[in-house]
Amino acid sequence: MFLSLRDVTKTFGNVTAVDSVSLEIQEGELICFLGPSGCGKTTLLRLIAGLEQSDSGQICMADKDLAKTAERDRNFGMMFQSYSLFPNMTVAKNIAYGLECRKWRKGEIGSRVVEMLELVHLEDQLDKQPSQLSGGQQQRVALARALAPKPYVLLLDEPLSALDAKVRGSLRGEIRKLQQGLGITTVMVTHDQEEALTMADRVVVMNEGVIEQVDSPVEIYSRPSTSFVANFIGTMNFLDANASADGKVRLGEVEISCANWRLDPSPNQPVRLAVRPEDVHFQAQQEGLPNSVMAEVVWVEFLGSIYRIDLALGGDETQMIRTELSANMMREMNLSTGMCLPVVLPAEMLWVYGA
Repeated sequence: MFLSLRDVTKTFGNVTAVDSVSLEIQEGELICFLGPSGCGKTTLLRLIAGLEQSDSGQICMADKDLAKTAERDRNFGMMFQSYSLFPNMTVAKNIAYGLECRKWRKGEIGSRVVEMLELVHLEDQLDKQPSQLSGGQQQRVALARALAPKPYVLLLDEPLSALDAKVRGSLRGEIRKLQQGLGITTVMVTHDQEEALTMADRVVVMNEGVIEQVDSPVEIYSRPSTSFVANFIGTMNFLDANASADGKVRLGEVEISCANWRLDPSPNQPVRLAVRPEDVHFQAQQEGLPNSVMAEVVWVEFLGSIYRIDLALGGDETQMIRTELSANMMREMNLSTGMCLPVVLPAEMLWVYGA
């Protein structure tokens, strides 16, 4: 394996920031550490970079333990959230700085700077100061500087969080295309689910210093391994239920079949039933269908191209689920608050976790 973390632990006083984390990172992939603030994702990135030292465990590259390799000798490119450009240097000199520190020849430095500026489409900005650039342009310079020394690994620490939404959406696509084109192994930290799901080959969901799940974005979203992942990624409805028999749960007076179990419960054990909003189906004027539950429309919210609908199952407002309808479907169904109609919770789209 190209980059390997083996039982890595890091504490700060009485706080365990990273707790026995093991992870294999493949050459050429973009892997994303995703989680809430304080989950340990940035600490883990800094451990890989050599900016922090682990208390125990190993970080190896191509089976070589990096413990005794200083940060400056790892040849890892780092792109920070705050850009960290030198304000008194031109764009070209910012990019050249790392190459000069590595004793590149002057002629090679000049050609590499030009190559990097062309790569990030800033070849006409080489003589400007960072203060003369937009936030997106400054981030491109920071990316060019990180890539200039031909690093083995590119490390991105919340690279887009300081940008506005439109620029962020555009730049994440550019970074992903560059990463794929160069084939450089990349580790990115973010708290933004959309960034992780759109950019990463694999997502590492972290919580309280441990890894909850490592998988492709599609699998992370569609097959969450824990209730934390299910709740953290996207929008998930949770319902209180009790385990029944033969792969079913009891939801009020109704038994529901469930295909995806994340525990082996005893009879009548309280469980949490989870379903995505898009997997809740309306069945107007039809009753008695498998996994069908009567629901009352308690809230309708217009969001432009879609409507968000809140439903009380069996009229019980302690058992609420949310679904979404396209504007076209909403016009066809003509839903309004107070209406009661059956909804179907497809067994293959239901997940059962411990209560």
